[in-house]
Amino acid sequence: MERYINNENDLYEMLDNFMHNIPWDNFYAERTLPAPFLVQNDLPDENLVSFINNFPVNNAIELGCGEGRNAIYLSQKGISVTAVDFSEVAINNAEKNAEKAKTTVNFIADNALSHNYANNTYDLVYDCGLFHSLAPHRRLQYLELVNSLSADKGYFGLVCFAWDDGLSEESVDDWHFYDKKLAGQAFKKERLKEFFSKYFNVIEIRKYKNGVPNTIQGLDFLWTCLFQKK
Repeated sequence: MERYINNENDLYEMLDNFMHNIPWDNFYAERTLPAPFLVQNDLPDENLVSFINNFPVNNAIELGCGEGRNAIYLSQKGISVTAVDFSEVAINNAEKNAEKAKTTVNFIADNALSHNYANNTYDLVYDCGLFHSLAPHRRLQYLELVNSLSADKGYFGLVCFAWDDGLSEESVDDWHFYDKKLAGQAFKKERLKEFFSKYFNVIEIRKYKNGVPNTIQGLDFLWTCLFQKK
């Protein structure tokens, strides 16, 4: 079959073929890796807990929700929550986890970048792990998506890999990301400020804290970021 690049989407799909694509359904089904968000999949992020204790939120959306630990926490706090993940296995597990927790989340199994969100906006857009797993060309779509989902003066919470904090392979610029065909990329604080500055002001960028009770542990190699829409 002959294939040609006739538009921007064709270009993006071509570049996707050069990337290392993680089989997320297998990842969640087999559970062979001791990733903290698998082992501790009933605990929320400490930065999210801190945020909810300090900022009013009525509705929220999580992009790349995995098995639903953060979305379920938000729902238990009385917040209306939509949560999206590419993996159907993860979403099936998330629905079971929500039922076990006796709470309700609108879980969606779909590509977060291409899902039809029907022009809904949210007080909080949250992402732990999706952004740093995207190839650079897809991050441009991501930025536009997060802006479109954010309500006026709404908040955007992000957890992502921190540059060179035990992640030397992932600590590369965008050009070298393609050379190495990485599955994830780490970021400097200044890069995060620069990338999101088109639509958002920085409230806080700091390292993930361990030792906070009833939150997931072992994530001190991550930035936690809080932005507010301009």
